[in-house]
Amino acid sequence: MITHGAMPTWLILVIVFGAIGPMMRMMFGGRGFYSQTRWKRLDRGMADDVARLDSALAERDTVIEDLQRRLGEMEERLDFTERLLAERSTERKDSMPVSR
Repeated sequence: MITHGAMPTWLILVIVFGAIGPMMRMMFGGRGFYSQTRWKRLDRGMADDVARLDSALAERDTVIEDLQRRLGEMEERLDFTERLLAERSTERKDSMPVSR
């Protein structure tokens, strides 16, 4: 490994690469991957996603409430039908003559 005085080669490379980033930002205007405009676009996109998901959740809640209402109606109809069948069976038992 070649050294320059007391500094090893890997340290020189770290310093050079560390200086290249700021120099490139100064030369090309600082519009990199993490620039403010990109974050603003991401935030706007995320806000759109959140609004879309909120509306989808509200729609699903409406569907669930409708299904629960319909299930309640079906339970009431089933109870009514069971009561009618129970009354008919007791009427038949009462009307049948007892044979000895």
